[in-house]
Amino acid sequence: MGAAADPIEVETRKGRMWAARSAGASVRRPTRAALGVALALAAMAGAPGVWAGPRFAAQPTPAEITGSLSRYGARATVSALFAQRRWDFVSDRIGAGEAPYVALAVKLAPGADAGTAEDLPIALAFALPRNAPAVLAVLAAPESSFDVAEVCDAPFIEDTVSDIPAWRRQAAAAVRRVADPRLGAVKTACLAAIESEG
Repeated sequence: MGAAADPIEVETRKGRMWAARSAGASVRRPTRAALGVALALAAMAGAPGVWAGPRFAAQPTPAEITGSLSRYGARATVSALFAQRRWDFVSDRIGAGEAPYVALAVKLAPGADAGTAEDLPIALAFALPRNAPAVLAVLAAPESSFDVAEVCDAPFIEDTVSDIPAWRRQAAAAVRRVADPRLGAVKTACLAAIESEG
């Protein structure tokens, strides 16, 4: 009878893998292919320590976010932006009215939940006086899930905007200047919401 096997712990990036050897026998190391398969399975299972989703630069570009949306989908992209503390940067760029970021709002919305879902209409409202054509284009997009009134009726939390009447005047003026006939219906609806004063 052979001697009892003693466990030898083999460390890998995905966690711990155990191998056993008989007394005096050599330990067979896993092949590259086997390690590759193990890491891929661990990534799919979400094992800790394994990169399994989008990674973003400190200031993600619209191209980088668009690539992530194409590769990983909206939910994974929004979750990664939030987890990597990049979400505030993106929502700030949307709020600043930067057209390439504003256009991303409609693509990010399906992956947003809880706080991130609340952030997007507020960011679009901040953008409205700064870049009304871009915001109205997002609201008019066939795939848009945003409610026009939700964006155009001052959806701000508490004191984030100190002078709501001034915001309404600036937003209304910006929306009135939009001349694109394709945005006519959403322009009318947005103006009605802005002028409703809550």
